[in-house]
Formats: sequence, structure tokens, C-alpha cells
Amino acid sequence: MRFRPILLIVAVVGGVIFLASHQASAATTITPEMITRIKEHCVENLAGLNRLHQTDAFLRNNRGNLYREISDKLMVPFNRRVASNQLDPGNLLTIAAEYNSEYNKFYSTYIAYDNALSQVLDIDCSREPVAFYNALLEARDKRQELSKINTTIKDLVWRYGKEFGEFKTNYEKEHS
Repeated sequence: MRFRPILLIVAVVGGVIFLASHQASAATTITPEMITRIKEHCVENLAGLNRLHQTDAFLRNNRGNLYREISDKLMVPFNRRVASNQLDPGNLLTIAAEYNSEYNKFYSTYIAYDNALSQVLDIDCSREPVAFYNALLEARDKRQELSKINTTIKDLVWRYGKEFGEFKTNYEKEHS
């Protein structure tokens, strides 16, 4: 029965997502049954959310470092070299600027998400199930926003790589 708390968390979060998609606002009235479930599984929910909080912090740190290194060790030095050799960078500079902008969004959005999740963890769900539920919805929204930014950053890395390939091909044609 080791996986039971995880299944309960998945069920609660899934229920929250389902309900949120069917209701207009985040601060909704929840059913008495949901309140009862939140109270009954409060300890398990908090334990799972604490694990999620720790895992997300670790992933954000690793991903954030990787994103920063992509810019600092790949994009910026290459773009400087292209500029110093007075070559046409094509869209490389534009993509790098978009990438840095998205990285800044990633950083600030992660802080907002981390704060929202910390607020969820500070609520005694057995005493304040409605506040817990609403705070959980808020944290979920921030996490979804963070996920979209991650997807955008990955797309920008792919676009930069594609543009680099085109730049390399054009350079080799002109200088062979």
C-alpha cells in the first residue's frame, strides 16, 4: 500500500482539474463531499504536495541551470562571434532574444508557482478545506503556466538549432 497516498493525490488533483474545467472561477463553491474527502485525506495530500514541492524545486534548479547554460555558453558566444566576423546571423539574434525573454518569464513564474505551492502547504486542510482547495487551484494554474513556458523554451532551442544549421549550410556554400 505504499503507492496509496500518491494515488489519492492524483485522484484529488484530477478531481480538482475536472471540476475547475467545468466551473467558471477559481474561487468556486465546493461540494460537501469534496470537503469531506479533503479533510479525510489531508495528511496524505500534504505529504504528496511536499514531495511535489521538493521534486519541482530540484527540477527547476536543474532546468534553470540548463536553460542559462544554453544561453550563456552557446547562444551568446556564437552570436558574438558571428557579429565580430561581420556575418549575417539571420534569425539567430531574434531567437536568442526571445529565448532570454522566455527564460526571464520562466524564472519569475517559477517563483510565483513556488510561492503559491508554499501557501497551499501552509493551510491546514483539515480545518480550512475550502481555502486549501482554492489555493491548490491557484498553484495548479501557476504550474500550468510554467509548463507552457517550458514548452516555449524547448521550441526556441529547436528553432535556434534549425537556424544554426541553415546558417552553417549557407556559410559553407559561400566559403567553399
